[in-house]
Amino acid sequence: MPTGVLRLRKLMVEITNEFTKIVSREPGGEIRQIAMEAYSMAEKYGQHASGEVGATIKLTILGLFPSDDRRGFPVLVAPQQLKKFASGNGNTKKEMLPKEIFKRWGVDFDDMNIAEAYVLARIAHAVDTERGWASPENLTQFQKDVVTALDGRTEWIPIPQRRLVRVGK
Repeated sequence: MPTGVLRLRKLMVEITNEFTKIVSREPGGEIRQIAMEAYSMAEKYGQHASGEVGATIKLTILGLFPSDDRRGFPVLVAPQQLKKFASGNGNTKKEMLPKEIFKRWGVDFDDMNIAEAYVLARIAHAVDTERGWASPENLTQFQKDVVTALDGRTEWIPIPQRRLVRVGK
């Protein structure tokens, strides 16, 4: 893996390639909502690197959609919200997430990062469903609480509708 700005450029290319694969995989394939883990304020080391990577991810996603499309602005999920959505408890140890995911959804993961990405995909789907863009989904009360708390947790600002006003006769 390269370092510095070359690492960030490689990340941009890989993200773009993965989005292209997702959209082209199925006829009519569509990305409806994106969720990403927000920064952990308790992180002791690597905050600078996390900030660079997070900004790179956000800018890459933004570049894949028109500037007025809310999909270009991921829902930002705090680490505690991710854990709560999967387990019912925001203080669940990160190492327990794969077990909680297996109990809840029957999917097994060896890689912690992939497990977290799976929960983020579930959250994105739940947020999309809550907006009425997808069919209803059975969520637990604690999952509904997370979705409600995520309302507005994005950097997307809707552009106000312009009204045409007739002046004079």
